Amino acid sequence: MWAMVQREHGADGLRWTEVAAPVPAAGEVVVDVSHCGLNHLDLWLKQGGTGDTLSLPRIPGADVTGRVARVGADVTTVRVGDPVVLYPGSSCGACAECAEGVESACPRFQVMGYQFDGGYAQQVLTDHRNAVVLPDGADRRWAGVPVSYVTAWNALVTKSGLTERDTVVIWGATGGLGNAALRIAEGVGAHAIAIVGSENKAAWLRDHGFDGTTIVRSDRVAKDVRAACPGRGASVVLDHVGASTWMSSMKMLAPRGRLAFCGVTSGYEAVTDLRHVFGKQLSIHGSWMGNRHDLAEVVAFLRDRPQALPVIDREFPLVEAAAAQAHMESGDHLAKNLLTIV
Repeated sequence: MWAMVQREHGADGLRWTEVAAPVPAAGEVVVDVSHCGLNHLDLWLKQGGTGDTLSLPRIPGADVTGRVARVGADVTTVRVGDPVVLYPGSSCGACAECAEGVESACPRFQVMGYQFDGGYAQQVLTDHRNAVVLPDGADRRWAGVPVSYVTAWNALVTKSGLTERDTVVIWGATGGLGNAALRIAEGVGAHAIAIVGSENKAAWLRDHGFDGTTIVRSDRVAKDVRAACPGRGASVVLDHVGASTWMSSMKMLAPRGRLAFCGVTSGYEAVTDLRHVFGKQLSIHGSWMGNRHDLAEVVAFLRDRPQALPVIDREFPLVEAAAAQAHMESGDHLAKNLLTIV
């Protein structure tokens, strides 16, 4: 089969390559990839990671949809021909965390397309438990779901317990993760406040159906958010930015607020005024992606709310994966970008 393989770090390291087609062992399935969403993980792989030990060559791509092509022995959860979306993680299956269904906390947890081969390919191999069957007629938007929606769901719903009674603030609400969080918050019925980087992005949110409060980021963003909250601040803040937003997130939260934290795109070293943590009795919930049950819950959630599926910015053929990454890296995109494989 053919794949785009990251053979070495750097912009020129992603190359169109013929590789051996996967063969399923017991408990595994091979999926014919139809679409693969792009994520910042793809850029980190290209750049050399964030301090992780990364082995190259590697086929990138963590967001995968397609149809089951082959199944190994003892597979009964899916059948050949089933449309599926894949949970983009791998764990040992034997530790206490795996036994509790918290695969993302497994000491051997790895992410598809980053630490093992992913979806920039005509086919991908996965554990049968990672393949969640999609409803009939599922469209390309599902390829924007796995990483963004699983991460947002784990942070907001599983860990922070988001309900319709909450006021939730979402940083970067036009990006892949931020927009997933916004759509989940709306679907849950929470009062959502979207933070964006420009008036153009605020207009984009309105054009795509968001009629809640939108705040353009500025030096006074924490004050603007508190002024927009019905109480003494937000009950939940979803922060996936990191160092540059950390203290603003603390300041936005009301007493007993929950900080759902799941990203460090602006850096991982932040100064913390600890008075906010104990004085307001804040809870901080760290999320590194999510677990299989999060994806199953997300699929059920979106099956009933197709309007909450991600907006697709652009599609690129697989052979143009480098151009797709450059488009994402430029910051000119909104929402999700996809590679089309078949």
